[in-house]
Amino acid sequence: MKKGMLIAVGAAVVLLALILVFARKGASTEMPPGTEGASSRSLPTFDPTRVTGLELTGVRKATLQRDGAGWTVWDPGQPEARFPADAAAVKNALESLARVSGAKFVTQETDRYPDYWMDSARAQKVRVLLDGAPPMDWVLGKDGASTGGTYVRTGAAPDVFEHPVLLGWLWRRRPMDWRDARLMQLDASDIAQLVLRVGDEAPVTVTSDGAPGGWRLAEGTQVPEGFRFNPAVVERLAQDLAAVEAEDLLVGEPATQAAQALGSARDTVEARLKGGKTVALHLGRPSTPASLDSIPVQLEGDARLFTVNGTDALRLRKRLTDLRDLRLLDFDTAKVNRLLLQAGDTRLVVAKEGPSWALLEPRPAPANFTLDGTQVEELLVWLQRLEATRWVGAQVPEAQAGLARPGILVEVSGEGIPTQTLRLGSAVRDDTRPVSEVYARGSRDGFTYAVEDGAQAWLSQGAALVKAP
Repeated sequence: MKKGMLIAVGAAVVLLALILVFARKGASTEMPPGTEGASSRSLPTFDPTRVTGLELTGVRKATLQRDGAGWTVWDPGQPEARFPADAAAVKNALESLARVSGAKFVTQETDRYPDYWMDSARAQKVRVLLDGAPPMDWVLGKDGASTGGTYVRTGAAPDVFEHPVLLGWLWRRRPMDWRDARLMQLDASDIAQLVLRVGDEAPVTVTSDGAPGGWRLAEGTQVPEGFRFNPAVVERLAQDLAAVEAEDLLVGEPATQAAQALGSARDTVEARLKGGKTVALHLGRPSTPASLDSIPVQLEGDARLFTVNGTDALRLRKRLTDLRDLRLLDFDTAKVNRLLLQAGDTRLVVAKEGPSWALLEPRPAPANFTLDGTQVEELLVWLQRLEATRWVGAQVPEAQAGLARPGILVEVSGEGIPTQTLRLGSAVRDDTRPVSEVYARGSRDGFTYAVEDGAQAWLSQGAALVKAP
């Protein structure tokens, strides 16, 4: 009995010793957060509002600095070229990085780092500069952790964690990707006057009365006979100017070439703001009239040169004729009671009978055809809003334009309104235009216009446009 008791006591002593050893081992891994070289088994966090700067190295390099209420960004290799940063993008990135609740410990084995993109070839390093606290270093690895987030580690600790947020798209950015790409930091509603210059042509000045769409030509502006000014065009121009974004910053030889091009041929949009400030954007010329390649631009008073999308540049370059009201028909949809649409030899005629629309032609109705009055109303709205792409001229012969026997004829009539007609003719032969067009003439005047050929193709559907689904 004594021998058995001694064996039991010995076993208990050994078991207690093992428990103490494992307890000490476990305690050694639960070091306070921030202990250099030790495993904290939890990710530290920070207050995004206390961040004063960011230094990105590794696969993407950029430096960001808080600048009052906003942020500034630059390429560390070009500290002289600094730009306003997109404050919302910076805020989103910081708040996402600081959101560590739910992070999962993965490993502290450094030989497994390449599996998680923690190696120097693929890691994104982020140094977070904090007001009143030491900097915090993060290493962002591969996206696609089991949490749906990104593999990360911090400081000198070897621990790799699964961060709960997908961070790659937020942080793996070039300096240009962090920028607030808007060239002109202004609001369209602050623009009181616009001065438009195209080459050596006389400048065109338009002024706002402060109300939405309240634009008018400056007093004394000479306009062609029959010209109708459209304030909505200028309203869109002001919005496009305020929103225009740079695609790229030009440096080296491309910048030299762009500067020479702007010096010899450029157009200008000048905005005079309510507070008295004036900003002007100089636009380079496209390589060909129909080209939509990127265009070099320069803000007056700024030595830097940028490129903007060719379509954006086209929207900003305006002559007086571009401010013309290009709507082809003028009627009140509520008063219309009859619509004729003829495409070649095919006619569609619908008329109102009381509150409903009825099919008059073709007779008999096509097989499986049911008229949808809602579609008729939508077609009328489309016709009312239809705009030409441009004014062609006052004396284009009908035979030349294909309007004597038009491919499309539309007649809109109603109680108390004159009959409105729209004719679409032959194709416009002009290789300098970026879109294909056909000649058009409406009831608003006797001029000939051009519209995109898609309008003709759409109206050619005839009865299918008003058929119930």
